[in-house]
Amino acid sequence: MRKDLIKTLLLSLSLVLAACPGKNNSSQSGGILSFDETAAAGETVREANNILKEIKQQFKDNEPKLEELQNALKEKNADKVRAIAEELITQINLGTEAGKEAINKLRIAQDKNINEDYKEYLFLKTQALEKYVEAFEERRQAAILLRQGYDPKNAANRDQVVAAFKEREEKFKEIMEEARKSSEQANQLAKESLNRRS
Repeated sequence: MRKDLIKTLLLSLSLVLAACPGKNNSSQSGGILSFDETAAAGETVREANNILKEIKQQFKDNEPKLEELQNALKEKNADKVRAIAEELITQINLGTEAGKEAINKLRIAQDKNINEDYKEYLFLKTQALEKYVEAFEERRQAAILLRQGYDPKNAANRDQVVAAFKEREEKFKEIMEEARKSSEQANQLAKESLNRRS
């Protein structure tokens, strides 16, 4: 009877220890009372990536609009400047909403029970995407400036609006570069993580 009691105690103790994640066991296995959600997180990330592909395609499709805008500014064609600015604002609004949806999906994936490397990767990807959204807000504000304030007949006003537009475009490029670096850092982390496992 005493042997049975000791066996029961040892079995109970081993189950408790297995259920409690230790330093080396943390979120990689999570213990028997928790479960790994890597597959579910991966599916959520795939959904976010599909949204991002759409955003990238929209961005690529709208790049010629910037050239058209530059030409309209050179021609001092106020109607054309306003019309193109309006199109850009609409497209940026759509892209921003989609970007926020992708960010939300990455955050959902990050909150799942996944290993620390994956959490860090998702954190960096989310950070990069937030930077992209921030950058496009700069571009949207630049387009709003042109739509509302561009007047080629008023030289002082025109120069002021064009200068503010250029300043916001420079800020856009800076933030896009920061976003690119965060994204590269996440990709590097993913490669290193895969190398450690092989």
